[in-house]
Amino acid sequence: MKIRDELNRELDFACDELIDVLQDIKNHREQEIDELKQKIRKYEEKKRAEETFYRSLSPVRKFFASRPPNHHQAVEYMVHVKDRLKQINGIKNRIKQIEGIISSCRDHSSEELEVSSAMTEEILQYRKGQV
Repeated sequence: MKIRDELNRELDFACDELIDVLQDIKNHREQEIDELKQKIRKYEEKKRAEETFYRSLSPVRKFFASRPPNHHQAVEYMVHVKDRLKQINGIKNRIKQIEGIISSCRDHSSEELEVSSAMTEEILQYRKGQV
């Protein structure tokens, strides 16, 4: 089966081999999602612990406790949560593309598949062992 992208690069794969490669790439991407979710959980647990500690302080200690301003907390949230959620959504879109290619390969509807150049790059990186 031939794979072609927008840049007219062609790759030749046996259908079974292509499915195995794509499944491995998909599994790797799912692991990335799990790692990102774990980082988000750790950040949220840390913030909850800090908030609990701050609430447990006496009013006098609260006065002397250094607490970051709200806009700093908002930036922290954007960096640690919102950006990672965007990455997760991007990875999920990639996984959907991979599943679409796998299903079209299983259908054997044509001898040539049109994929995005990003997908071709992922396949080439996997071949080199960099994924």
